[in-house]
Amino acid sequence: MKKYIPLLSGFILMSLLVSLIEYISMKQTGGHLCYPIDDSFIHMAVAKNLALHGNWGINPSDWVSATSSPLFTVLLSILDKIFSVQVGLPLVLSGIGTVLLIFAMQEEMDNHSSLNTLNKTICIISTLIIGAIPALTILGMEHTLQIAFTLFFVHSFASFLSSHESKSIWSIAVWAALMTITRYENSFLVMAAFALLASQKKYKEAFIIAAAGILPIALFGFYSLMHGGLFIPNSVLLKGGQNLRTVLPFDTAIFERTRTISGLLLIAIMIVFKKSQLQKKDRDFWILTMLVITGILHGIFGLFGWFYRYEAYLIVLGSFHLLKIGLSYLQQNGIIAVRKNLVWFGLASLLVFNLPIRGMESIPNSILAMHNIYEQQYQMGLFIQKFYKCNTVTVNDIGAVSYLGDSNILDIWGIGTTEVTLAKKQGKGSNDFLYGLMKEKNTKIAVIYDIWYTKELRDKLYKVASWEIPNNYICAYPKVNFYGFSANDATILKNNLISFQSQLPKEIKVEYLR
Repeated sequence: MKKYIPLLSGFILMSLLVSLIEYISMKQTGGHLCYPIDDSFIHMAVAKNLALHGNWGINPSDWVSATSSPLFTVLLSILDKIFSVQVGLPLVLSGIGTVLLIFAMQEEMDNHSSLNTLNKTICIISTLIIGAIPALTILGMEHTLQIAFTLFFVHSFASFLSSHESKSIWSIAVWAALMTITRYENSFLVMAAFALLASQKKYKEAFIIAAAGILPIALFGFYSLMHGGLFIPNSVLLKGGQNLRTVLPFDTAIFERTRTISGLLLIAIMIVFKKSQLQKKDRDFWILTMLVITGILHGIFGLFGWFYRYEAYLIVLGSFHLLKIGLSYLQQNGIIAVRKNLVWFGLASLLVFNLPIRGMESIPNSILAMHNIYEQQYQMGLFIQKFYKCNTVTVNDIGAVSYLGDSNILDIWGIGTTEVTLAKKQGKGSNDFLYGLMKEKNTKIAVIYDIWYTKELRDKLYKVASWEIPNNYICAYPKVNFYGFSANDATILKNNLISFQSQLPKEIKVEYLR
């Protein structure tokens, strides 16, 4: 039983923190379960349409690859099919991911460290806090599963390279496939594995891992093309490569772009360099080398921020293994070792001091974020559900609106509407194009952020009202605006908004235009 104390401690801590966050949040939302970002509802909308209508998209009939995690969405759709569509199912699936990642850490320490039970417990709990895992669990998205698959993949890969025993490459290939189909960013880890295997002249194994990582993405891409979608999900096309534009001119250092993980990368680089000098290419060497290569690739091509999630797999991977190394050193050498190496311990602490603070801040920020989404996107979804079922509605935040609204959504930001995605990538997303698309789709109303669109486009519509939330933390803007496409649409819209106003949370500021 003592063996499982670290695992149970991590599980109990997560259960208590997630329960506390949800309890406080639901007191603020009138008992409604909500999520901290609108993207969670995008998965839910696609999964619902897949379960009920056999269609992959935010609308029941339009095939659109609006989610960047095919595996999570498919798993959620299966749960929707078995248990019927329930708002809490993403939280259950995300919780399963959290249990798996805790198990992955326990398994690694049991098999590949000499840490005692106390230090194992400290390592797991510290990693959970530093990685903001409570926040990622209540997010109801794929990130906890992504982190679990990342750990299983890296640990299996490290065993393959560092062990003199014969290890199967095929189990590593399975983890590679699960990783990439869960989050496309994990292709960076596959690239790192390919490079390291090739450097060891293990060319056959390198190509097996590369093929395993690419295959599920390719299969989903071709399946999407067959149904009129795009090979790469719309969200990946629109968001990907943003860092590359700032890194290439060399006006921003890569370690500034990767500031949340740059401390971990610097410490990892120093350890890898030292081990390389000593010709000690052990398990830790390969794991940290993978971390460094993947971190640099993510820094150039990936995304950072937006509710703790994009770089979370690297933060957990790095913090867990650096903690494991540090705690092993202290356990073997005692507190005297800290005094002898005070400068190095101080430097390491300085490089990563932001991560525990960031992890702790994620808990109150999660509560505030869920309240913000409930006040804005959730209310928009309820309003459209009540008055615009089966009508076409133009929006630029599609999650809760598409999940709750049961209407046809035209997304003029692009994730949920392929025509807009292609137009933006080709530089053709002009005001005339967007207005023409709204007219072609027979849209009745538009619910948008004014600041995202020019006055030229807005002047073609009939502005009716705005809702503004206080204490905004997570929504793109605190004020969302309502437009009618025609004068008659605007009159009906105003009457509907007035009728709905009594259902809004009292803190929302409502303004009507004459």
